[in-house]
Amino acid sequence: MNRSMLLAAIALSFSMIVAGAVSWAQIDEQSPCVEACREAEDQCVDVCDVHPNPVECEENCQEAAEDCIQECR
Repeated sequence: MNRSMLLAAIALSFSMIVAGAVSWAQIDEQSPCVEACREAEDQCVDVCDVHPNPVECEENCQEAAEDCIQECR
């Protein structure tokens, strides 16, 4: 195998790995678990309107949603 064919094979392999990773990430973002985390975050943010510190409350909601999504994966 000459050098140009080897480089082409490496580039193709890298492209396939990247495409697989992108596909996995997109599927994961649409999973029922992730959707449930997003819905819980929305409900949490809705309650923040009556919280004494709404900004801090929303930050806590976002952090909880990120933790929830990590648990989905």
